[in-house]
Amino acid sequence: MGCPAVTSCPIPASSPVTNGDLSSDVRNLEAALTACGLQVEAVRQCQEEHRVKTRTATKSLN
Repeated sequence: MGCPAVTSCPIPASSPVTNGDLSSDVRNLEAALTACGLQVEAVRQCQEEHRVKTRTATKSLN
């Protein structure tokens, strides 16, 4: 079983006109960065688990 595929992390476009628009854009950017970070963390965790399993299997063969 492999790790999840990595997909691009789109950053939402921004063209604020008012302070309210800017606040909304900041919230959208924060949400996009959070989603991207969660994806990276899931892949990192999977790779670490795979590395541990590989080390354990290699040690048992020796």
